Amino acid sequence: MLASAEQRLSRIRVVLCRPTHPGNIGAAARAIKTMGLSQLALVEPKLHPHPESTARASGAVDVLDRARVCATLDEALAGCVLAIGLSARHRELVGKVQSVREASIEAIEHASTGEVAMVFGTETFGLTNDDVGRCQTLAFIPANPDYGSLNLAAAVQIVAYELRMAAGSPDCTTTRRARCAISASSIPSGRAACCRGCGGCSRGRGSSTRR
Repeated sequence: MLASAEQRLSRIRVVLCRPTHPGNIGAAARAIKTMGLSQLALVEPKLHPHPESTARASGAVDVLDRARVCATLDEALAGCVLAIGLSARHRELVGKVQSVREASIEAIEHASTGEVAMVFGTETFGLTNDDVGRCQTLAFIPANPDYGSLNLAAAVQIVAYELRMAAGSPDCTTTRRARCAISASSIPSGRAACCRGCGGCSRGRGSSTRR
């Protein structure tokens, strides 16, 4: 039996490596809870617990209180079938680099069989090369090329949203629809190459054609 959307999201582990600002930890907890995620791991946080992280967590203090504090990234990744690192910089240390939308689809697919980690670096420098080397794939958020600097908690919110869309929301009920939307966006006219009439894109909706 396939895992439900809720089960898959429950297997996603958001890992923050060496966060320096307690407010970002609390805001990240709030960000993931709003999208149905519940696992937060902190690798060597500078200040935790802290009143500001509690204040910024708002209604997600339960996620914050359950956060695992780990001494190393290896400890935070223990038991995961896949680790995806988030980085704004191109790295040569991993064989696969993809957009956060594509990475979220892959994460949800793997979450049907085990735990998946989404790994974020420190606010100032991001992931170290050593951190990246512990991930199987790397993802980037396609931000403004002239100013792509995202706050850590904002980046977590974007990733959590994409994971929810990939897992199955009212606007994207299966990972196949998410794949269809990606393909459709890259094709100027005609139906998307992946489309089987699932309804996940404008080219598939209402079409009577089937493969």
